[in-house]
Amino acid sequence: MEGKSFTESLAKLQNAATEISKQATTLEDSLKLFDEGMKEAEYCKKILDEAAQKIEIYENGELKDA
Repeated sequence: MEGKSFTESLAKLQNAATEISKQATTLEDSLKLFDEGMKEAEYCKKILDEAAQKIEIYENGELKDA
């Protein structure tokens, strides 16, 4: 998953959720989509956590300089 953008990963997560909600989706397909969606969600969370850490470091650095 590395190298994929947050936007791409989020789009795949949204697509998985949409496909799962369709009544024509089999249980097996729904479980596979759920698994893929969870991986995308974890990847998105990782990106957001890293961004939050960078912001916190930046803010802490700014506070020390002020």
